[in-house]
Amino acid sequence: MQKFYEILENILETKVDATTDINIQNCSAWNSLAHIDIIMSLEEEFNIKFDKEKLTKLNSQKILLDEIQKLIK
Repeated sequence: MQKFYEILENILETKVDATTDINIQNCSAWNSLAHIDIIMSLEEEFNIKFDKEKLTKLNSQKILLDEIQKLIK
């Protein structure tokens, strides 16, 4: 899942790895435009489609990673 962390790092311009807990509350760079960019980049990279009903709830590194892992199984 290195590419997942790279996408978040590039968009949020902060260090992201398995030990970090980046979310919309603790990262000032994670605004509405960044959120859209994150969602679109992850969908493209992993060839997945997030459920539109869940988009606003995909607001943390952990939640996003969990959802991606569910979708690629």
